[in-house]
Amino acid sequence: MVRFAKPEDLPFLKQAWEVCFEDSKAFIDWNFAENFSCADTLIAEVDGVPASNLQLMPHRIQLGRFTYDINYVSGVATLPQFRNRGLVRELFSFAFPVMQERKQPISLLVPFDYGFYEKFGYRKCYDKTYLYADTLPEKNYHKDLSEDLIETLDRIYRMEMQNHNGYALRTPLDWRKILTDLILLSEGRVLVEPEGYALIAPRKEGGYEVHELCGKCSLTPRQEEKPFAMARIVDAKRLLADSAENFEGSVRLRIQDAQIPQNNFTCRIAGGTLTPCEGFDVSLDIKELAPLIFTSGKKPYLNMIF
Repeated sequence: MVRFAKPEDLPFLKQAWEVCFEDSKAFIDWNFAENFSCADTLIAEVDGVPASNLQLMPHRIQLGRFTYDINYVSGVATLPQFRNRGLVRELFSFAFPVMQERKQPISLLVPFDYGFYEKFGYRKCYDKTYLYADTLPEKNYHKDLSEDLIETLDRIYRMEMQNHNGYALRTPLDWRKILTDLILLSEGRVLVEPEGYALIAPRKEGGYEVHELCGKCSLTPRQEEKPFAMARIVDAKRLLADSAENFEGSVRLRIQDAQIPQNNFTCRIAGGTLTPCEGFDVSLDIKELAPLIFTSGKKPYLNMIF
């Protein structure tokens, strides 16, 4: 059985997170104090015992000229003794109608295994540039959570995001969470320069990781590009209708979705509009649709999301 979480589930949720993820107790306590909501957390039970869970964290992203309310799937965790029973599949079967009811046409997640989540219609749409530095320049670094700092970071972030697509729209609360995790929990610091900033934290292995670098900054860290987040189209008709205005020519599509029946349809895209039709020229599984939408135009960007 799958249900929404209750306050008394908190010990189980913390235990599952601790077992499945390599985070400190301080981070886990902070994460559930700041980010946890029963209304956004699903629990799968086995014989009445909580066994697996996932969280549907609400966010907003900018995709092209459209702003979408979406969910970021976080904390998918199953206790070891309950694994290999299809509990995550049950959680997603429950979650997709919730996403539809909340009018969240897109779902995002950062996977432990890309093939595992492709079974549920997700596909990799974001890469991430990981940044590392052995030493830091002598600068004045911020180690506070002031409103002035948040306003400065947000101004630079929004300016930089004009060059990207699919990025999260950060609220002041989002920034406060990012800086709390960075400065108070990770013993990091912030470098702010006239046209850019860097969010920096020490690494256990030595040196530093630059968690985010936006705009022009004097830091020159080494870079390592890796696959990152996956996207899942929950409302295909809405996303295709919004994308149709940029499509030149005419094509008949068949969309197939094994989990969400409403995403099984045929349509014609022509003249900037989406209309029902008979027959098709191209057939797409739902997981093939997300990269087509996310990678058209500017490079997708996702980072520092809870």
